[in-house]
Amino acid sequence: MRKESTAAAAIHHLVWPICLIGAKHRGKHNVMTVAWVTQVSVDPLLLVASISPTRYTHDMIVHSGEFMLSILTSEQKDISSFCGFRSGRDIDKIAHLRLKTVPASVIGVPRLADCLANLECKVVDRHLVGDHTLFVGEVVAADIAEQNLQPLLMCQGKTLKLAVN
Repeated sequence: MRKESTAAAAIHHLVWPICLIGAKHRGKHNVMTVAWVTQVSVDPLLLVASISPTRYTHDMIVHSGEFMLSILTSEQKDISSFCGFRSGRDIDKIAHLRLKTVPASVIGVPRLADCLANLECKVVDRHLVGDHTLFVGEVVAADIAEQNLQPLLMCQGKTLKLAVN
């Protein structure tokens, strides 16, 4: 096995949360599926999301300077698939999926009502790294579902449910 193939196979074993990144610019609201997201600081509370510059949402975030990270529940696999394989340039994913939105507390991007949690983020930095842009967002507000919901996760290219004891 070549070194690149071994590295790709090894990284495939990481477990990632499957989320939606929402952005709003010039009256258009879009969401896209993202798995490359993580917390990078506690004080201030910062997270980073990795998005390809070819994605429609990428430029919306660049222009607006903010984004919504919506953590999907283990029951929202169909939403993640639809939003991951269709572009907001071609379809209004929110209308098509009939996603319920509620106004955000601080930013202009609406929250998604039926997600496990929503994190409102203001972009504090961004870096082009390889073929993706890392957007560093400061969490300025958040909500969490009242119910005992589990996050949608991905490992080895498949979705999985978290077993919590």
